[in-house]
Amino acid sequence: MSRTVHAEMVFPFDPEETWDFFADQGQHLVNLSKRVAAVRDYHIRADGTPRYSMVLRIGPLTVQGTSDYTVFDRPRRTVNAVLSEPFGGVYEMRFEPVVLGTRVRIEWAVEATTRPGGLMLPMVAPLLARALRADLVTIARRACKESLCGP
Repeated sequence: MSRTVHAEMVFPFDPEETWDFFADQGQHLVNLSKRVAAVRDYHIRADGTPRYSMVLRIGPLTVQGTSDYTVFDRPRRTVNAVLSEPFGGVYEMRFEPVVLGTRVRIEWAVEATTRPGGLMLPMVAPLLARALRADLVTIARRACKESLCGP
C-alpha cells in the first residue's frame, strides 16, 4: 500500500543556486527546517549519487531514515529511496525555473514498510503532506531571513 504526498514552493534563487541550497550535505536543512534535526554519514558514491541518514523531529519523537539516491540530475531533479520504518518509499524533487526563481516540487510515494505502518498510512499520509508543505514554506522563508536570497 502506498499514498503519494505533494508539496511545492518557489525559492527566490535560480535553479543552480536552489540546487546548491538543497545539495549542501543537508546543512541548510538542519539550520532552517523545523523537522530536520541532523544529517549524518553523508557520502557521494562513484556514480555521483549521495546516500545519508537523516534524523527528523515529529512532535516529541525523532525518527531516523536513510536516503539512497538513484537520480541526481543537477539542477533538474533528484530521486531517492526512503529507507525507514514504519514508512519509506520513493521521494522525488524537481527544480523548475519560473519568473520569480525556482519552483521546488516534491512528490513522496509513501509506502508502509511494516504491518502497523500499513494500518496507519491512510490516516498518516494527509498529516505527512501537511507537514511537508509547512516545512518547505518555513525553509524558504528562513532562507530569505538568513540573507541566503542575495541582495
